[in-house]
Amino acid sequence: MLRQFEYWRELNAQVVILDGASEPIDVPSQLKSSNIRYLHTGTRFNERLATAGQYVDTKYCALLPDDEFYLPSGLCAAIDTLHADNSTIGCIGRCLYFFVDQGRFLLRDAYRDWLPFPDTALDIRSRLHADLPPYKTHPATYAVLRSKFWGEIVSSSYQTEFSSAYTYERLTNLHRTVRGRTALIENLLWMRSMENPPINDVSTPRTQRHNYLSWAEAPEFSSEVNYFRQIALAIIESGGIESDEARMFEERFFVGGVHRQASKEAENGKKVSRKLRKKMLTYSPKFLRTYSKRYVPSRLLRFTGWEGYDLDTMCKSLEARGTRFSRTELEHVRELSLKLDRQIRLETSE
Repeated sequence: MLRQFEYWRELNAQVVILDGASEPIDVPSQLKSSNIRYLHTGTRFNERLATAGQYVDTKYCALLPDDEFYLPSGLCAAIDTLHADNSTIGCIGRCLYFFVDQGRFLLRDAYRDWLPFPDTALDIRSRLHADLPPYKTHPATYAVLRSKFWGEIVSSSYQTEFSSAYTYERLTNLHRTVRGRTALIENLLWMRSMENPPINDVSTPRTQRHNYLSWAEAPEFSSEVNYFRQIALAIIESGGIESDEARMFEERFFVGGVHRQASKEAENGKKVSRKLRKKMLTYSPKFLRTYSKRYVPSRLLRFTGWEGYDLDTMCKSLEARGTRFSRTELEHVRELSLKLDRQIRLETSE
């Protein structure tokens, strides 16, 4: 989290950090800045998000994971898009994975399967049709949204605690689709950290029976699943959709979503590299999960799915795809990532 203080303290953005850890962190004075507000709440993940809207006083807002980065040029491009098109409620750009392997900063292209809403998807029915299974557009969780929509959507999606952390993003996407279109631009916006596995704890359960597919099919969670579906139905009906039609869309949202997740997991299960990578990151001891990509030989990392590309190669790839980006910003992320890697290596060698 301290890396976020270092990253944002010299940028023109207002950042609110809601820390749910049992104890507050000690922020060094040299990292403190008037544009970063740190609040130690000690509350659960969904509770922090459900109340986050009250701290937003800017025109636009985005959810920032604690170890990832938004790029200033991408944020500016997203905001320019929203300025130019009042019919959109938000905007998302392209994403890169990043991690450090054996002292090398590596990148991978991410989420190239994201699609924009069709130009014809102007009303709620056509948006739902375009975004719900068997079709799909792009996610809303990490989009830059107009703040009035961000507060409403996030509060509604996170206010109820569920036994699978994957439920919240699904509700966020659904609520976005009901409220309006988001744009997908060919600008690099989001740097997603693959340095550590997704957080999996009592506040954000993700694995084994808390995996979305397992949760949706488990008898022990049936009442919770039914309530999840009721929330989804209410979100759809809030857009003015009559009951019978709303139930049809809700079935596509839930049943279609479960079927698509099952197909995705079955396909992934066929690929040995993905299976080994998941086991290594999910079931290995915590210290191995934390340091695996820094100490496991590169050949094994490539076998387990962690192959990446150096900055020069990735820049050429982005240029070939027509994705706009700032190399200077990528170099800054590289600098911070390698700095943290050196610190971890030093601490573990002592």
